[in-house]
Amino acid sequence: MVLLIVSSFVLLGLFALPRQRETARTVGCRRNLMQVGVALVLFDRDQGHLPTIPILGAEPKPTGGPLKALLETLTLPDLTELSAVSSPPKPRPGRAPTERAVPGFVCPSDPYALTGSSFRAPVSYRASTGDATLGVNGGFAPGRRVTLREIEDGDGLGFTAAFSERLLGRPGTDRGIRAYQSVRGPLDGAACPASSAGDWRRDAGSSWAEASWRSTLYNHALTPNAPRSCVTTDGSAAFLGASSAHSGGIHVLLFDGGVRLVGPTIAPPVWRALATTHAAPSLQESR
Repeated sequence: MVLLIVSSFVLLGLFALPRQRETARTVGCRRNLMQVGVALVLFDRDQGHLPTIPILGAEPKPTGGPLKALLETLTLPDLTELSAVSSPPKPRPGRAPTERAVPGFVCPSDPYALTGSSFRAPVSYRASTGDATLGVNGGFAPGRRVTLREIEDGDGLGFTAAFSERLLGRPGTDRGIRAYQSVRGPLDGAACPASSAGDWRRDAGSSWAEASWRSTLYNHALTPNAPRSCVTTDGSAAFLGASSAHSGGIHVLLFDGGVRLVGPTIAPPVWRALATTHAAPSLQESR
């Protein structure tokens, strides 16, 4: 009888372990995003605006990514020391990293990240460009300079997405939420155009230093965990959705520093509205 009771407790413990591990990973992912939020406030305070994204398509892989700008401006090797805006860590001159793996830049719930990505500078967290394929009305819309004050005066910091998650790409034949397709532009309609299987790319999230749809940007033109994302061959436009391995949905960092869990069944109009600031071009307008 005693043996039966002990065995029952052991089995219960074994069943609980995966849930406990995922809880810890979720906490870690949320902490990573919150540290990005603190960094954004400090950057805006120092520079008078948020990190700016260059016009996309001007060169293959521009190296003006928002996370790179945060590290360089705050003069830190990573963001793990950031816990509150009121007590920022001291700058560490000469420690801003080159393109290499950075602690806190990958989500611990991504199985591929846990087993060791083959990418040189992997990143799970992307900046929101808005609700359109050209990224024209978000906090990190290419070619725009946006301030936290402008966002607060518009839709409000607590109602505007700053960063979200996307799973790292994976070598092989994966064509799901980790991958994306390279397609000819322009992008019209409400989804990626039909394309051949040979156009699938599996290098998503390969560099936190880049300002690109491939690695550091996303938009709300697709709802979370959409099965097919795509980027134009010149890199100027995309249907590039958020994705994660969390069972409950996608973690989204808002500009007020809060992190919200958004389920994949969120209504498309609500998801698109979360991406926009104010008084900016909407839908598919060009510059």
